[in-house]
Amino acid sequence: MSRSRRARRRAVRGVMAVLAVAAVAGCSSSKELPDLTGAQLQSAQDRAQSAGFGNLSSEDATGQGRAQVWDRNWRVCSQEPKAGELDPETLVIFSVVKEGESCPATTEGYLAMPGDEMPSYVGRNLMDAMNQMAALTGEVTATDATGEGRNTDNENDWRVCGSIPAVGEIIDENVEFEAVPVDEKCP
Repeated sequence: MSRSRRARRRAVRGVMAVLAVAAVAGCSSSKELPDLTGAQLQSAQDRAQSAGFGNLSSEDATGQGRAQVWDRNWRVCSQEPKAGELDPETLVIFSVVKEGESCPATTEGYLAMPGDEMPSYVGRNLMDAMNQMAALTGEVTATDATGEGRNTDNENDWRVCGSIPAVGEIIDENVEFEAVPVDEKCP
């Protein structure tokens, strides 16, 4: 075998090794989900899809259950999960309001008291929502929003779809959250 043939074979092997390493590196199971808070819903969906995320949903952040028929008429208040490295099959849920409306005030650090207006917890972690009701003297419960009757005991694995009393109504003593597992859409 000639010297040039051996050199060519080594070069081909080297290129093959580089290509193999590049192929393995490109098979990462996680992708970077951008922070899409504040974006127009259609733009947020397009950017999420461009980043490799196709399992997308949206819901009315006000808790009124309005359908997002024309995506360009809605703006993202929050997203779940937050931006970061995620499995591209993860369900991404955008909590949205109509253009021109304000996003609901944050409930971070809030502790509900009887007589307060019920804030919106739509899309938020069930455990966090229930903890913010700890000062109430009545009962704070959670039910499966789908009506399937599943147990909601592991509150960290569920997210809020609605509440009784509804957003803006006065809190008496009892609060019931309607929730679904974090990987499901609200009905």
